[in-house]
Amino acid sequence: MKKVIKGCFGCIGVLIVGLLILVGGFYVYYEWIYEEWSTERIERITGIRLPEFDIIESDQGERGFNGDYEDKFTIEFETVPSNELFDEIDKMIETQNTKWMKHDDSYTFYTIWGNGEPAPKGESEDDDVIFSITITKGKKTGEIKSGTW
Repeated sequence: MKKVIKGCFGCIGVLIVGLLILVGGFYVYYEWIYEEWSTERIERITGIRLPEFDIIESDQGERGFNGDYEDKFTIEFETVPSNELFDEIDKMIETQNTKWMKHDDSYTFYTIWGNGEPAPKGESEDDDVIFSITITKGKKTGEIKSGTW
């Protein structure tokens, strides 16, 4: 009888440890998504000050055999980005010294680095990264795409 009880406690212990590892893994993945593209990091890369935002939806892209991928994140700003922010981007586009592009009321910043392409300030030359963010005048949501190439 004692062996059966010890065996049950052992099984319960293994089950608890397994659940903790599973929950911990999901938590680390969740934290990675939200920390990977923080407002501060995006501001440093794009050169503009954005309103704070939350990631409200994520879509993990297909992974290639060599590790390439592109993930999409829908973001929601705390406030609708101001007209002044878009005026600032328009001025950057006029100087043609930016990676911002405009199509109608949508603005997209697109860049890649690594593999010989220079990294933005504060980013590693060793990483092969694709990054874009799209925001639209009058909308509280936007989209971030990121991956490797």
